[in-house]
Amino acid sequence: MKKYIPILLLTIMASASKAQLSPLKSQYYQNEYLVNPAMAGNHGRSEMFLNYSNQWNKIDGAPVMTAFSGVIPLNDKATVGVNLINDKAGLIYKTQAMASFSYKVPFADDHGLRFGVSMSWSQDRLDFGKATSSGMNDTDLAKYNDKENYIDGNFGVTYQNKNLEAQFSYLSLNEKRYSKISTVDYATFYSSLSYKIHFDDSFGVKPMFVYRGVKNYNNQWDVAGEWNADQLRFYTMYHSNKSFTGGIGYLDKSGLMISAMYNSEPANLRGLSGGVFDVVLGYRFGK
Repeated sequence: MKKYIPILLLTIMASASKAQLSPLKSQYYQNEYLVNPAMAGNHGRSEMFLNYSNQWNKIDGAPVMTAFSGVIPLNDKATVGVNLINDKAGLIYKTQAMASFSYKVPFADDHGLRFGVSMSWSQDRLDFGKATSSGMNDTDLAKYNDKENYIDGNFGVTYQNKNLEAQFSYLSLNEKRYSKISTVDYATFYSSLSYKIHFDDSFGVKPMFVYRGVKNYNNQWDVAGEWNADQLRFYTMYHSNKSFTGGIGYLDKSGLMISAMYNSEPANLRGLSGGVFDVVLGYRFGK
């Protein structure tokens, strides 16, 4: 039990920080569908993404998240998407499956609104294979896997006018139910404002300001920039927890996308936990 309790406590704290205070960095630029269902099909082509994130590598049992997502346009306005996530931290692992639908309402060329809605199924479980024998005999912990699975939903809207883009998504439509079942604090909303600046045909930047809500925690903000030079992408971000993110990506003309980003430790954990490493592999079909 001695070994079991510290790992369990770390699991709970790390899971909250992993999913909410330090989300997948690809949600900002490469795969915005992860946080806003309205962005499914934003590029008008079928897409698929594989995400891997490893946080706090200096701590045993640190969180690791993998995610697969894909979208398929039904026509020039409607798109369906799916998102599968496996999030593991210490003894706790979470599985989530989500299906989405988005619809575009055009006002003019490069001007319109996008709406999206998702429904998700989630399951939280303890991996007793990593527990000590005394931990397995703990009656309260043994009941953890009796928790109900839960259904939730997201709703999002995006306004686009040429180079300007504003997003908002509400991330827990079943908040009352979710708060009774979830063991950690969770994201409540996501909002962002961005503008593309083109210096010439091959060089530009997309600055972005993000404001995020987390249940029972201070709201978070991020200032980010995506710099493009031909097919290369460079990412810079500063977060309200006083950490930095830097990264590089490559967008091939064939539709293949790959990027890697590193997020430094928050100020209050500097030198103790290690940072966050995110890798994204994607493919955009068609021309």
